[in-house]
Amino acid sequence: MIKKTTQIACTFVLLLFLVSCKNTKQKMQEYVNAFNNSSELFQNNIISSAKANAFLAENKIEIRIYTNLEPDGSSKSVYSQMFPSLLSEILKSDAASMELIREGVKFEMFFLANNASVLAELKVDEKELNELLNKSKMVSIDKKETSGSGLNPELQQMLSIMNQNMPITNEDGTKILKIDISDKNELVYKIEVPKQYAELLKGEGAKVLMKESILRSSDLKTVLGSIQRYNITTIKYEYLDDKGKSVNDIILTGKDLQ
Repeated sequence: MIKKTTQIACTFVLLLFLVSCKNTKQKMQEYVNAFNNSSELFQNNIISSAKANAFLAENKIEIRIYTNLEPDGSSKSVYSQMFPSLLSEILKSDAASMELIREGVKFEMFFLANNASVLAELKVDEKELNELLNKSKMVSIDKKETSGSGLNPELQQMLSIMNQNMPITNEDGTKILKIDISDKNELVYKIEVPKQYAELLKGEGAKVLMKESILRSSDLKTVLGSIQRYNITTIKYEYLDDKGKSVNDIILTGKDLQ
């Protein structure tokens, strides 16, 4: 999950610095042209394509990001919670998009699954942007706290953005409390399980069943393959009860997908 959002954020940052000083409608068209002319930068093992359209009469820019992600309910739930913080961080780092929004342009962004259904969306005008920026103020604090960690700066930034938006509640009632990198260079998800399931998830038998369930995820192979650029080859899921006590843990590596 962290890698997917990292790729989206970094690609946006490369694309959104290309509008010169002209009137608003000219800026909108140039923004969209520059975005679409550079859209190949989006293509990777997660994002298949991206397209922007300018609706000049409506003072609106629409951006659609097409992915190869499965449109399952859990993914939609997680992305709909993460996407606003991610987008606010992208927008506030880009002078061109900020200027357009300040001039009254509305951004509508859609994150699409492999069947073109919407996984997440966000519509931002100046009022919404100010609210998002206020919510993201803690990111700078998080960066200071982790600045000496030795993490890759790109990964460190994205961990700050993701953790700012925690906890994220999944459809099954579990909560993602934090995403971190361990001393063993593992990508670690700390997950709280509902009280009624805590006892059921203890023991080796439960661990086997949980691991099999995770391995059935169609997106897992993509995630494991992608994080290797950070020399991370292991994902660890730490399951905790509502008091923070360990219930179980699952460790996955590339070998599990062979």
